[in-house]
Amino acid sequence: MPSLSMLSPQDPSMLDSSSSDSPTLSDCRTDSAPPLPRKPIPRKGHTKSRRGCFNCKRRRIKCNERHPECNHCIKAGLQCDYPANIIQATQRSPTSPHPQEVGNLRSTPGMFSMADMRLFHHFLITAYPHLPVGADKIWITVIPSFAHNYEYLIHSILALAASHLDAVSNSGVAEQAIQHRILAVKSLNEALSVPPKTRCERDARMAAALALAFQSSHLQDGMAEFLTMVRGCNLIAGDEALMNPDSAFHAFREDGHLQTMRSRIGTSQLNCVNREDLDHAAMSLRDVEVLNMSDWERMYWEILVRTVDNAYERPVEAYTTFVLLYNTPSRWTHDEFQAFIDPNNSVAQVLLAHFIAVQAILTPILYLERVGFQGVDAPTAVLSWIEGIYRNVPHHLRHHVEWPRQVSRYPFMRFLGQRQMDYFDEDPLLI
Repeated sequence: MPSLSMLSPQDPSMLDSSSSDSPTLSDCRTDSAPPLPRKPIPRKGHTKSRRGCFNCKRRRIKCNERHPECNHCIKAGLQCDYPANIIQATQRSPTSPHPQEVGNLRSTPGMFSMADMRLFHHFLITAYPHLPVGADKIWITVIPSFAHNYEYLIHSILALAASHLDAVSNSGVAEQAIQHRILAVKSLNEALSVPPKTRCERDARMAAALALAFQSSHLQDGMAEFLTMVRGCNLIAGDEALMNPDSAFHAFREDGHLQTMRSRIGTSQLNCVNREDLDHAAMSLRDVEVLNMSDWERMYWEILVRTVDNAYERPVEAYTTFVLLYNTPSRWTHDEFQAFIDPNNSVAQVLLAHFIAVQAILTPILYLERVGFQGVDAPTAVLSWIEGIYRNVPHHLRHHVEWPRQVSRYPFMRFLGQRQMDYFDEDPLLI
């Protein structure tokens, strides 16, 4: 099973995908006879670029002027900083790649095929994640600008794109999705064995983990991998530098994300959860209370109970509590987390079935994460994981999975209600 664990460092490997600078005409030499004496030519005006980064200026070497980090800084592991006027000029035209960047993209033509380019295009147009909330631009312009520098990131993007495309069409790219996923996870685990050297590298790791988490939701047997990738996202986000204002994922810091959602939920009239569903959820969770739980399993159960209780009349608090279901397992020890996702841990499996079902009935609230999202939501395999849990737990515990199992068979309109369906006008089966 792929792992994002940073608790067992591996031997560091070099992830240097930058290409060397091309020689200039002035570097060429010939062995011809000495030229005849000639009159000196007046010196031409200064034509050397002044758009290079500070490090290259200080080292007096040619800067390839790639943004946000030049090749020399990437190789040397330095923080790449440009003059303010250069940064402003770059921000004014974010969709126009630097000529040197285009050259580097073309410098390894055998690495990716035309099919991969199709997947990359699909990602940019429709398949990118809807998180961070309201940050489409991060995935459309910022992340793609440096994705080719990090093997784990580009393969994560292609893996998600392939799974998304496979879910919305008959293109038959499921095998490509798994191939890219294997390469992405292997490369990401190697990268996580050493601390990131630059802001760009931190953002690349976060983007890769998020893309892999979203892709996991499309896998029929992907629950353990999904939870592992979510834990990986939280562990990476624990790096305070990632939450600095200059990070692409600054909007994903916990206070900023929750503040945005609280504002949306507080001003929306479409956040009413079906009370009958909440009654069934509360009743099923009360029955689960009798199971022999560990301390951390009982903590998870208590969060589920509070989430359902808040959802009756306090949608803002319900969302805030629900987020803890994603964040809390990341604070457990490695052994506790591994026990939690172990398919042989029947109690944890019952809790996870309820987590999935509660997430489904909270759709009127959770769907507000997608307000303004320009991508295309694709059907996922998440609800089908409940059936797998039902078949896997011992017979004497299956009655504890009956309510989640019923939820997994609801039509999507049951979660939103007709009023919300008319408002969102989206395709069904998005969860």
